[in-house]
Amino acid sequence: TWGGDLDPMLPGQRKFAIFGFCDIRQFTDTTELLQQGVMVFVNTIAEIVHGAVDRYAGSANKNIGDAFLLVWKIPESEVAPNNDGEMELKNTRIVRNLADLSLISFMKIWAQINRSPELYKYRTIPELRKLPNYRVKMGFGLHIGWAIEGAIGSEFKIDASYLSPNVNMASRLEAATKQFGVPLLISSELHQYFSPTAKEICRQIDCVTVKGSIQPIGLFTADMDISKLQIKKAKNISKREKKRNQTMKKKTLWEKIEKEEMEACSLFSTDKDLVMMLDCLEQSPEFKTTFRQAFQNYISGDWSACRKLLDNCLNIHSQDHPTSALYDILKEFDFMCPPDWKGHRALTEK
Repeated sequence: TWGGDLDPMLPGQRKFAIFGFCDIRQFTDTTELLQQGVMVFVNTIAEIVHGAVDRYAGSANKNIGDAFLLVWKIPESEVAPNNDGEMELKNTRIVRNLADLSLISFMKIWAQINRSPELYKYRTIPELRKLPNYRVKMGFGLHIGWAIEGAIGSEFKIDASYLSPNVNMASRLEAATKQFGVPLLISSELHQYFSPTAKEICRQIDCVTVKGSIQPIGLFTADMDISKLQIKKAKNISKREKKRNQTMKKKTLWEKIEKEEMEACSLFSTDKDLVMMLDCLEQSPEFKTTFRQAFQNYISGDWSACRKLLDNCLNIHSQDHPTSALYDILKEFDFMCPPDWKGHRALTEK
């Protein structure tokens, strides 16, 4: 090492983790308009992102201007060799809770972004009046898998980070949220580790292959309604006290999970922000059932039945973006399923 710093000339270590990627929307425009003020803007968002991830058992790894890489490391005890001798994740209670906590973290970030009194000010400040109806928006991607953990750089600049196609996948998922009109996309690889409660609040909206891979991946989103969230009242509390409270809550939460005194999924019914976002969804049980049937017809290749059910979905919930996105995919093919359809499509970058 150089003066106690990381040595970049050491090999990395293979680790399993949940990787989260999030990005601030319209960042180029806000940077140009806010100028020097953009640093306060970004760091206000960073405080929310880092705080929520830390609170729910994750850690912030990289700040990349308008984007953040977040990591939930899986303990070595939850990894074991499969029949081929390759290391893979076990489907255990700890992995399930970490998976749920990664989802909860991103849902809480989305809630706090929309409840923050500091960020609320940016909706009306003169500098951003060129952006009609401006409010802070973000995109989120969540995936799970292995990565090489280690030091990247030289003696001039060095960072501890992760390299893997799985990290890239989290970034790709975040980028694809724009195509589907949703704030969050979750891979089927991570979804399989969710608790039944977490799975229930998610719905699959596509099955795709991404650039550089032939393995299909299911795309899930969590339906969240932020329309009734209230702006928080600013609290007169020092940063030191806030950090102390945060550390205590984080420690208590994980201790209870480790001692099997609670499950992370209980937060979906006890955390006020989560309850509000999940309770005030306009989607009726009829919508969920109809969309699920439409999606199954899409995958199986019965696009005529799929089209009819998507029309029904739009009659129930005209502003549902995943329904519109799926409808547009069918429309590109004149609602005729391609003869070589295998239940998935290539995700195009837009």
